[in-house]
Amino acid sequence: MPRKFTNSKLTEIVVNMFAMNEVMFIYYCGSDNYKTKQKKSDTDLTVVLSNFNGIIHASIEGVDIFAYGYENFLQRQSMNDTLPLYNLIHSDDVINMADNLIYLNPSYQTEYNSITALKFEDVLPQYLDAVIEYFNQLVNVENVIVKRSYHIIRIRGILEKYLETGKYDVNLNEVWLNKVFEHKKNWDKELNTPDHLTQLKTYLDEIITIREGLRT
Repeated sequence: MPRKFTNSKLTEIVVNMFAMNEVMFIYYCGSDNYKTKQKKSDTDLTVVLSNFNGIIHASIEGVDIFAYGYENFLQRQSMNDTLPLYNLIHSDDVINMADNLIYLNPSYQTEYNSITALKFEDVLPQYLDAVIEYFNQLVNVENVIVKRSYHIIRIRGILEKYLETGKYDVNLNEVWLNKVFEHKKNWDKELNTPDHLTQLKTYLDEIITIREGLRT
């Protein structure tokens, strides 16, 4: 499916939005990054800024932008528990960052390279702690089915491969990818059932079991 905006247009939008800051790099996150994009999926961008402190979520022209100060972005990648869980549970998108790069300011090549060199497996236990805490609230406390719970399925599929290879790879095989697509398509229709909620709880329980077996 063709993109609504070119990379150069997206860069222009971001640079204009953060005219008072210096953009270090921009990449596609969300469904573009995880290869779970469907016809109605949004376009999500992660933006890292050099002279900014904090995290901003903004939307413009149908594009969702998640902007981080560089130090805040590093905190996300180190699973700093002072950051919101919602931001932490998407930190594995850096694995596909290079393939989804929209813009890189040449002045920050070194900083960019340092992030691409990070080994996500080093923070996997802490990452799974954030995932478990965030989604336990939804499926076990609130007992609700929401679209973003597809990440439970996504991460369970990733962990299946991780247990075999020792490598955390966000690219799902066809079986798990189809499970994700089915949830995203029908979470508020055919899959809005107690059985599907039970399945999500089961996947989360399996993630918990896998987490318990990891070295901290």
